[in-house]
Amino acid sequence: MLTYICKRILSVIPVLAVVSVVIFSIIHLTPGNPARAILGPEASAEAVAALAEEMGLNRPIVVQYFSWLGSVLTGDLGYSPFLNRPVTEAIAGNLVPTLQLSTLALLVAVAIAVPLGTLAARYRGSIVDSLTQGVTLFGLAAPSFVLGLLLMLTFAVNLRVLPVAGYTNPFTDPLEGLRYLILPAISLGGVLAAFLTRTTRAAVMDVLMADYIDAARSRGVVEGRLLFRHTLRNAGLPILTVIGLTFGSLVTGSLVTETIFNIPGLGTLLVNSIERRDYPVIQGVVLLATLLYLLVNLVVDLLYAVVDPRIRYSEEK
Repeated sequence: MLTYICKRILSVIPVLAVVSVVIFSIIHLTPGNPARAILGPEASAEAVAALAEEMGLNRPIVVQYFSWLGSVLTGDLGYSPFLNRPVTEAIAGNLVPTLQLSTLALLVAVAIAVPLGTLAARYRGSIVDSLTQGVTLFGLAAPSFVLGLLLMLTFAVNLRVLPVAGYTNPFTDPLEGLRYLILPAISLGGVLAAFLTRTTRAAVMDVLMADYIDAARSRGVVEGRLLFRHTLRNAGLPILTVIGLTFGSLVTGSLVTETIFNIPGLGTLLVNSIERRDYPVIQGVVLLATLLYLLVNLVVDLLYAVVDPRIRYSEEK
């Protein structure tokens, strides 16, 4: 297991290297001058040229890349002239809301999808199965921002039981913080629950058709115990895989939801940085999002052995 963990960690390095090259190249090859964006349209050409020289933008892009990469390897993601503070501080200040929203959204998705998908598989062909497939089809077709706007209109504008938008740290005020996160979490997690429900249904159906399930029924195992303990556990690998990928996409894909609900997370930070061409922040956020996605997948792989004891990682892997 230790050897496998080391190999997986080492496999992350070339992926991050490729991502850093791609992101750095795309950002720096796009039209526009960040020095001009910082100084404004009224600044003189001499002032813009002087700032560009100070920021090192006149150097070859390869030199700029390796200079930036060397700083990143020491933990320095650069300095944002727009925010007037280091990029690491800017990201740290916006990371917590994104992780809180992503975690709550994942809990919503799992709480909806796993029981619903399991019941749909158990009663396949029934009205329960038909309704489940209809709801999941709607969820797959509806963008998260549409669901978010509908939730906002219903519960915040019409019923006035939840705030329209904003953010309060749950660690500071748990109740108020939860009230602000409920609607965006349902908006983000409800759509992802549709895909997870279909995965759960398919995985559980495969297990229910196995011979050992029929043998357990013949021995008189209670249906509820058979379904939720034996069947669901053996169907756990594809479900766990989708949950891991879902959490990674939640962290990296909450951009629209955070913008709609005015949550100061990484998505909001990234949008604002793109608008003002804040290169250091854009690069830092994208690298962090990639790293989080890879770490989540690593954790999911390690959990396979917990869900299914038959899986053992050897040195050959």
